[in-house]
Amino acid sequence: MIMIEDKKRVVIANSGDSRSVLCRAGKAIELSFDHKPENEIERNRIEKAGSVITQGRVDGNLNLSRALGDLRYKKKEGIAPEEQPITANPDLKVVELDHKNDEFIIMGCDGIWEKWSNQEMVDWIRPRLTEGQSEAKIVEDLLHTLLSPNYTETGKNHTFI
Repeated sequence: MIMIEDKKRVVIANSGDSRSVLCRAGKAIELSFDHKPENEIERNRIEKAGSVITQGRVDGNLNLSRALGDLRYKKKEGIAPEEQPITANPDLKVVELDHKNDEFIIMGCDGIWEKWSNQEMVDWIRPRLTEGQSEAKIVEDLLHTLLSPNYTETGKNHTFI
């Protein structure tokens, strides 16, 4: 979730594998990071709660460490919600806006971030906005570029339309 306060700052609450990136004068500024089991802070919480990480997945299943759903991973007795193997507890970040240099914010789930880095995404979107393309057209073209039209041709590591 992103909230803009008084047009002076942006507040980012992130829980899961979606990501937000700000374009500031052409440079990608990370507003959130993916909650993956391999992250040291996430791994420590997961293991302390009695779960294991197998092949990058919590208890061999989920490849993320925070989520709003997945309630079966949030039921361990005597453990606070933020200490469960999977928690909905968000990371919060506040960023002061720079009205002279801030251009746009990209938000998306892990499917759009699997192929390109934050900077590659900014570099792809920025010239299209500068040329006057509509946001809807940019998103449509982005999804057609990044998402696989045929799962069997590209393998399991890509999302499909």
